[in-house]
Amino acid sequence: MPSSTKVAPRLRKAPSTQMLIAAAVTEGVAVLSLVLAFTVNVGSPSTVLATFLGFMIVSVLAATLAFTLALTGLIRYSRYSSWFLAVLVVSLLANPVLWFFLIGTFF
Repeated sequence: MPSSTKVAPRLRKAPSTQMLIAAAVTEGVAVLSLVLAFTVNVGSPSTVLATFLGFMIVSVLAATLAFTLALTGLIRYSRYSSWFLAVLVVSLLANPVLWFFLIGTFF
């Protein structure tokens, strides 16, 4: 049966746009999981510790991936260099490994 509705062709985005979207989404996941790690504390102490560590691991992995994508996009594409730089700075500041390193070193 032929369909009377026509499907519009999907427009493919430029690789720089795709990389920027991927970096921004992974950085959003990193920040969200970092916030959830400190706010979700319901249950027994072992449950709280497990959720804290789980969210921290997700945050570290997502921030590392966002940093890698932003650095690659900054080097490879000049179209969104300011946006890639912004994602790069946020991924550095929102990475829990950096903060644990600074706390362990200076305090």
